[in-house]
Amino acid sequence: MRTTPRRLGLLGGITWHSSIEMEREINEGVNAALGGSNSGDLVVRSYNFQHIAELQAAGDWGGLGSEFAADAVALQNAGAEAIMICANTMHKVAPAVEAAIDVPLIHMLDATADAVLAAGLDTVALLGTGYTMRDPFYRDHMATRGITTIAPPEPALSELHELIYGSLAKGVVPVGARGQVLAILNPLLAQGAQGMISGCTEIPMVVTQADIEVPYFDSAGLFVDAALKFCLDDQP
Repeated sequence: MRTTPRRLGLLGGITWHSSIEMEREINEGVNAALGGSNSGDLVVRSYNFQHIAELQAAGDWGGLGSEFAADAVALQNAGAEAIMICANTMHKVAPAVEAAIDVPLIHMLDATADAVLAAGLDTVALLGTGYTMRDPFYRDHMATRGITTIAPPEPALSELHELIYGSLAKGVVPVGARGQVLAILNPLLAQGAQGMISGCTEIPMVVTQADIEVPYFDSAGLFVDAALKFCLDDQP
């Protein structure tokens, strides 16, 4: 193990409620490993989520990809030895970011896929934003790893998206939100899903492993684990 952590570049604030938790967990993980007053060596670009949400709603993924790629290069120029996109949905622009940088991209979907495969599963429920559940970028990436994802049908899909953007993204957990998410999940388990991917970094605000009996894959936590491995291992 290294005696000092590698520097990480975080594209965060998407939303800040989850990405600030990732920062906290990275700092705590580095300190737990190295002791003393050690913490993460982080450079962070935290976005105004209103701006991001408006471009998403307009379908301007090309603009988002260009913006994130330019910001990733800026983080690399500030000494980042790897880049993190701190949201599942924004991994839609991961190819643009990866093409722009000369350092590794720590990929949230791969961190999640690694855990699903390590558990011996090949079919999982995918709960996330409407973009993540509808768009092929997530299911296609998982399919390249031999994993089938099952997303909820309408109107449940739109209900979950509204819960995330209308409440959780603002740090608000409505009364009954846990029951709402479980009611969306249970039919997917009946369809053959062997576990659940928390495919939005805000979902752990509502549902965690303690709430379900099947394996639960917390994309945010798995992402942090991958980041800690990179920044602490001699050979990441």
